[in-house]
Order: sequence, then C-alpha cells, then structure tokens
Amino acid sequence: MGDKSKMNILLSKLIELPKFQEYVNDIKKKKDPVLISGLSDMGKMQYIWASKEAINKPILVVTYNELQARKIIENLKLFTNNMEDICYFPKREMLVYDYIAESKDLPFERIEVLNKVEKGKAKFIVTTVEALMQKMIAKETLYSNKIEFSVGKNYSLEEIKEKLVALGYERNDLVENKGQFSVRGDIIDIAISESQGIRVEFWGDEVDSIRKFYISSQRSTDMLKNVEIMPAHEFILEDNLTNIIKNIKKSGLELNDYNVSKEYTEKITEIKQRDIEIIEEEGYTSKIDKYFNSFYKKQETFLDYINNDYLIIFDELTKIKQRQDNIIIENRNLIKTLIEKEKYVPDSVTNIEKLEYLDKNRQIIYLEKQDINTSSLANIKYTFNYRDVVYHKIEMPILLEDIKKWQKEKKQVIILSGSKEETEKFSKLLKDADINYSMHDLNNNLKLDSKSVILTNGRLSIGFECYDLNLVVVTGEELFSSSNVKKKRKLSQSFKDGEKVVFADLEIGDYIVHKNHGIGQYAGINTLKADGIVKDYIKLRYKNDDILYIPTNDLDSIRKYIGGGDTAPKINKLGSKEWENTKQRVRKNLQEVAKDLIELYAKRQKIKGYAFSKDTAFQKQFEDSFEYIETEDQLRSIEETKKDMEQTKPMDRLLCGDVGYGKTEVAIRAAFKAVMDHKQVAYLVPTTILANQQYKTFKERMENFAVKVELLSRFRTKKQQDEVIRKLKLGEIDVVIGTHRLLSKDVEFKDLGLLIIDEEHRFGVKDKEKIKKYKASIDVLTMTATPIPRTLHMSIVGVRDMSVLYEPPQNRRPVQTYVLEYDEEVIREAIIKELERKGQVFYLYNRVEGIEKKALEIENLVPEASVAYAHGQMSSSELEEIMMDFISGKTNVIVCTTILESGIDIPNANTIIVENADRLGLAQLYQVRGRVGRADKQAYAYITYKRDKML
Repeated sequence: MGDKSKMNILLSKLIELPKFQEYVNDIKKKKDPVLISGLSDMGKMQYIWASKEAINKPILVVTYNELQARKIIENLKLFTNNMEDICYFPKREMLVYDYIAESKDLPFERIEVLNKVEKGKAKFIVTTVEALMQKMIAKETLYSNKIEFSVGKNYSLEEIKEKLVALGYERNDLVENKGQFSVRGDIIDIAISESQGIRVEFWGDEVDSIRKFYISSQRSTDMLKNVEIMPAHEFILEDNLTNIIKNIKKSGLELNDYNVSKEYTEKITEIKQRDIEIIEEEGYTSKIDKYFNSFYKKQETFLDYINNDYLIIFDELTKIKQRQDNIIIENRNLIKTLIEKEKYVPDSVTNIEKLEYLDKNRQIIYLEKQDINTSSLANIKYTFNYRDVVYHKIEMPILLEDIKKWQKEKKQVIILSGSKEETEKFSKLLKDADINYSMHDLNNNLKLDSKSVILTNGRLSIGFECYDLNLVVVTGEELFSSSNVKKKRKLSQSFKDGEKVVFADLEIGDYIVHKNHGIGQYAGINTLKADGIVKDYIKLRYKNDDILYIPTNDLDSIRKYIGGGDTAPKINKLGSKEWENTKQRVRKNLQEVAKDLIELYAKRQKIKGYAFSKDTAFQKQFEDSFEYIETEDQLRSIEETKKDMEQTKPMDRLLCGDVGYGKTEVAIRAAFKAVMDHKQVAYLVPTTILANQQYKTFKERMENFAVKVELLSRFRTKKQQDEVIRKLKLGEIDVVIGTHRLLSKDVEFKDLGLLIIDEEHRFGVKDKEKIKKYKASIDVLTMTATPIPRTLHMSIVGVRDMSVLYEPPQNRRPVQTYVLEYDEEVIREAIIKELERKGQVFYLYNRVEGIEKKALEIENLVPEASVAYAHGQMSSSELEEIMMDFISGKTNVIVCTTILESGIDIPNANTIIVENADRLGLAQLYQVRGRVGRADKQAYAYITYKRDKML
C-alpha cells in the first residue's frame, strides 16, 4: 500500500477500513469479479483512487459516456496532485461521410495513450464503452516499425526515412508541429510531442549524438544515450497500397440483414472506383474508416492493448449496457439510412460489436450506486453506505444546522473550498455560527477529530456522506458562484522557448539574403582551413557562379528568402551596387507607406500623456474577485499593460491572443486601473452583439466596486443613447462600451484616459481616422484574435508594444475540424450528435437573403431541434431577443450570418457548421471556428463547400 503519511486523508481512512482491506485481499488473491454497491457519485471516485493506492496494479476505468469520463477525471483531482498519471482514451470519431481535411487533435490524443500503454507508462486510464466497442489496428501491426536509436550504433539513413513515413510522420523542411520530421544533411529532427522533438546526428551511418530540442526555438537541450520513436498516428499501413486497393476492389458489403437492391450495388461500385482514385492521388487516411477491413485484416480492440495485469473497473454496468444497446440501435438505423440514400456503409460502422463484460483472464470490479442482480457476473459482493450531499446557496443556514447535528453525532465533517475567497467565506460563516473548525491540508498526515470541522482546499462536483467511515464531505461547488475555478497551469513552454529565435535550417538550393551582398543560393557547408584554423562555412552561390563563404558563427548576417509568388528571385552579383539600389528603393517605398504612421508615433513620443498611479488596494481586491485562475501569459500581459499605463508616454499596446484565451480580463483590469484614477474608459467593439455581451461582462465584474458602466449601440433607444452621451460629457459614466457609434461627432468625454479597441481591422476607413486622433494623446490597448506571423511581429517591434497570449485556459479544448463537401446527412448527424449531449449548434449561413428558408430546411431536416435565425439587418430588440433565447437554451440551433464572428461566448455551443465556406476569408473562418470549444467537452467544426467550388 502507499505511504499513508503522505496520502490524502479521504483515501487513507477508507483503506484502513477492515471491509476495504478484505476487498484488497480478494483482489490480490485474484478471486472472481467483485461487485461494490451502495456508492454515491463521489464515493465511486474515492473507491477508484483508493484501489489504485492500495493495489499495486495499473487500472482501466470504463464508463458509459464521454461526459462521465471527463467528470471522473475532474473529480479525481481531489485525490492526486499529479494529473499526468491519468490518461483519457477517447473514442475514434468515425465519419460516415467523405472529408478532404481533418484536424489531428483527437487522433494524437489517442496515439499518445496507446504509446504510453506500449511503454508501460499508462498506470491509470479512463475510457468509454463506445471506445472499447470500436475495432482498431492490431497492436502487433502498429508497433512493428517503431525505431530505437542508440549512440554508437549504425543505421541506414534511407531506411530510417522510410520507417518514419511508415510510422505516420510527415516530412517537412523544418519541424514545426508534432508528427513531423526533417532531414538536413546528417541530422534528423523528429517531433515527438507538441513542444519537444528528438535530434539525431549521424557521423556517416553511425549515430553520433541524440538530443532533445524545443520545437518553438529549435534549441537543443538534454543529451540522451538512446531513444525509442513511437508511431505518430494509429493508421499505420498493414500492407502496401497496391494490395489494399486490390482488397477494396474485391471487398463486398456484409449487409445480409438489409434489403440491398441491384441499383445500390452498382452505385457502390462507382463510389469505390472514385475513392480508389482519391487514395492513389491524394492519400489514404480519409478513407480508412470506409474500407477498414480492406486496410486491416487483423483487427483488435483497445482491450487487446491492455495486458492482463490491469484491474478493469466498470462504472455502473447497467448504464454501460444501456449505452451499448443504444449504440447498436443507432448503428442499425444509420445503416438503413445510408442504404436508402445510396451512400456507402463504412466498415467501421458495421464492425461495432458488443463488449464482453466477463473475462476469466482479467480482474474485474463493478462499481454501482445500488445493488444489482449480478449473480452471473460476480460472486463476491461488498456493500457500502454512501449518499450524495448537496447544498445550494439559499440552504446555507440548513447546512450550518446540519454541521452542528453531525458534530453531536460525532461524525467527521470536511469542508472543501475551491478558492481563497471560498475559504474566507466559509471561515466567517463557521465562526459566526460558533462552530469549531481548523484549517488543514488534506495531503498532510492529518489526524481526524470529530469535535472540529476540517476546512481544506479541494473541489468535488458534489459532496458525499460515508456512513461506514462516519464521514461527511461538503463542497462549495453549489454554495458559491465561483464554480469554475481551475488550477493554475504551468507556463506554456512555447513562450519560454520562443524568446530566442534561431536561424532556420537550410537545404541546398534555398535562396538566401545576405544583409550586405543580397540574394544568393545556399550551396552547402564547407570545412576550410584559414590561418591554421579549421572552420565550417556556409557556401553561397551568386551571379556568374561567384562564391561567398560565411563563417557559421556569423549566421546573423543572413536570412532565408521569404518573398511571395511562385517565380524565383533574381540572384545578385557580388561587388555590384545592385543590392544597395534595391535596398534604397525599398526604403523609399516603405517611407511613403508608413508616413502617416511615423507622424502619429512621432507625435505620441513628444506628447506627455497621463501617468496612471500604482495599483491601489481596490485594484488587488478587484483582481482577486476574478473567479478563474489566470494563465501565466495573462498575468504577464496584465503587468506589461499596467506598466505602460504608469508611464508618461501614451500607451499603444497590441494584445494578441487566440479566441477564448482571456484577452477580455486583461482589458477589464486595465479599465479598472484607469477608473481608479478617475479617468474614463471607452471600449470599442465591431458588432452590437459583442457590445451587449461585453457590457454585461464589465457590469458584472465591476458592480461591487461602484464603477458606472454603460452601453452605447443600436441596442439602445435614441433616448437612452442621448442620456449616455450627456452623462459621458459630464463625467458621470466611468466605462462606456459601444460600437462605431462611440466615434460619432456628438460623443464627447469629460476626461477620457483609456481607449480599448477590439479587432481594429473590422472598422471602416472613417472610423480608423477618428481612432487615429484618439491615439495621439491617450493610452490605447488594441486586441486581436487574428494570428500574427513571426515576420509581422518582428516588423512592428519598436513601433508598437505587443503582448501575446500563447496559453489557453484549462477549459479550452482544441476544436476538431473537418473540411468536407456539403451533405444533408452530415448536417443532420452533426446536429443530432450535439443535441444528444445537451449542447447547442451554430449554423453559419452568410446570406441574409434566404436565411429564413435555410432555417426552415434545418428544422425539417432535424425535427428534434429548436431552430432560430439571426442576421445583422434585424432590429436591435428582435436580434437581442433571439440571441438571449439561444444563450438561455430556449433554442438549440441558430442559423446566422457572421454576426457571431467576434466575441460571442456561449460555452454550451460546441458544434459549428459553416455552409459555403468558400464565400468566407481564411481569417473569418478562423474567427468563427473560435466560437466553439469554450467548455470542457470536445468541440466540432464542419467547414462545408459545394462540389463545384474550390476552397
């Protein structure tokens, strides 16, 4: 058993229970499957992790759906500080339709778990019944080509390249993302994760060194003696493509239980021929689910990857069986629909099989809330006595009375508070109620004392009482509003390593720009001896085959050519004035383009702006009231912004961060700082919807600090707008949030100190002229979610200050994106899948004309959905009502134009469907995709196009 002195007290007390020790002995003696009943939701979590601590075995927990799986992982945080020990194995998203591109986040999540299992590092896994029902590539096939490098051993470089491709790695000039590799001379770089890679350097055929390196900076770190390269995805080919294509041609659909017509069979033959052409010309990965049996003769399930040492825990077998039956029914209905519509039925759909719950070779535990009939499954049964304990905010007096009652009954009461603010509130409540309490760390060697309530840090989604342990655990989850508090994440490695940018590695033939000699071509590396010193030199070829040698310690003088267009650049002649003339021309053009910008910033340098005071006690109190834990990037950006505001030079800072990365909180804190110095703040946003949402956010955050926040947009009547304008002039409003209406001539401020601009590029030319005037004298914070390339970042350094949010909040999950041809069945399936998990759907149809008809089509296609539509030409009251209905959940599908592009935050909407994506720009697509993925569940984006359109 684990070290009890360092163990969570909730675990150690359960492990000490004689009944639990008897259960542990039964498991260690490898007796029949065991049933544990009488558990509450959190009792199951306690039992699961106590089993891990008490039984020295790896554990696989199988539950009934994805939501419950993630809930288990979230609640286990109370019992362990090292969440890296817990793996989640998601189901494979098996698509029944064709797509041309798919994001790789989910496949990478799966292969990372499979690789950990193979290496013996997956000690605790949570998965779902659906994931176990899916057929997979055989373990033997997946790991047949893994590569082991050792220093001093010989390898064939050509064979290594072939093996890396076979393992699913894509060759690239420079490794930038996981799943890539690059070859430069005798060096192979392989990306093994999102942030780290392995650099293998050869001397001939012999491995000379193995090093880790950071992908963001390309800098090498630790030296290794050996390393094992695992597959990059699970779709490793079992056979060559020629044989697989033969298999596809010969394959027949096993649809004996369904009425299949001759016409359908002929249609399928046509589909197969078209798919074979795609496989030969474009690649095979998008067709694997469709022809899974042709790709893989030998198939297994995830359970085949798990060895017999694993203890398998089934979380509520009744619900698991029900979910399994539903999956099989859904599959049968799907097959019928596909046949009716003359669509190909993918092998992965027909391969779904029932899960075997009783395996004599494995140790199995069934966890149940109630006692069930398991005579055929388990002869050994243990019954515990748990119940859920839930108190809501209005029931606080009842809770305090119950605590007093529990103390009289000599029960140990533990109160979990998820934040410092909750702890302070609990402390005051207990003190005022004259309840004896003490504050402790759950993980210390704590002695329970029923006379004293224990107040400690921790969070569960629901409390529980265990009568067997005479223990009551209460959580602040429902008692306080700060239910979304998250643990602080580590600083994003990409930020740490991204500070220094190194020279990009080259290949022969690449065009190079020398700062003094101009454009030449890279011709390799030569080792030359000069003055008795041997050095490596970069060899550059110029016009007329002139050669220039650059010492490798002078790489700062050269850069890789990044000019646009398909034509090759003109190579310069060494010793001529050609390059100098080119530079002069470019300088002249740049000066003309940047004249207005230079004048503006020259004025700003001369003008003495307002220097804001240092943070007040109110500022700290305001920042502490934030209900989430900030990311390190947020904290850094906040400090950079406040430091700028405290200087006399007017601030002009650009805050760049992906959608949902927390830019608004940076802006709110800057605004509050300005208000503390009695300055007014204007927050300029591009859309009325966003203005309304940000108004509510600011108002809620500042309502306890006597800050007057107002809204100025067409959501307000003429009378309301006039009143806001009047108060702004008198200084009776501290913060005003609005659209371009804020830039109108009739809007005057008494003492404007800070202008915050959201997505400045969305405003028109006239609006930008007015913004420019503001920028000349006051502090300005501009925010954007549009990704800024490194070259652009470098070009504006020194002109504008920039803060970048690299790190997503903890509840921000990558959006699984599919690019595919428009298909009604795809749309229906995507909407149904989201509605089944109680979610909502954005349907982007970017044409006002016909949007009502499109909403009616969706309603007929998915009768189960409650559909609304919205566009920018609606009246403010009508638009507001529609959006409020969607936000409140009265409607669950909204067909809309790009009014949702900026800032709309609806965490329950986690599927977005974009119709006619070819009508949108890339930046727009990036923005609208960011409207989903704001909750702790998988988000999906379906980017659709018509067959005759090109993306």
